[in-house]
Amino acid sequence: MAVVADEGYHAATHQRIAQAAGLVRTAINYHFPDQNSLADALVGHLHRLKAERMMAVMGGSLEDHPALAIEAYWALLQETPFVALAELECCARTDVGLRARLAAAGGQPDRAEAGATALHRSPILGPGLYGLSLCLLEGMARGGARHAEARRLLDLLKPAAQVLD
Repeated sequence: MAVVADEGYHAATHQRIAQAAGLVRTAINYHFPDQNSLADALVGHLHRLKAERMMAVMGGSLEDHPALAIEAYWALLQETPFVALAELECCARTDVGLRARLAAAGGQPDRAEAGATALHRSPILGPGLYGLSLCLLEGMARGGARHAEARRLLDLLKPAAQVLD
């Protein structure tokens, strides 16, 4: 996961992953005999981690404090599982096999986990403002937005959310 997030999907070879994990390559090859099995395991693991982290962070803050939920979502987008998944989604644009793996893991890559679906359909903020806010944050994170750019967007989004608070 860290190799994909830090160096990219194509750099995540068996040798590089073994090196990063402090293992010998044969240990990686034993569990993941080819690149496809490695990709399957990675996609499944990332989707599970993303859903768990979203539910843990966003669970109570969504209904009680939408402005805090927006801030928390931006923080989540900076975490390794989210960065790695964004890298896979980007590579899936031209890699048919990876696209199929992402689709099989959760339908639409951006909405694979139930937490994201719930967040995008908040009964408080509705599908409009809140859904747009989350999509903007996701796009900025995937586009490599700097912290200052994200801070300006968050500063615009949070007051709107507080009106509905």
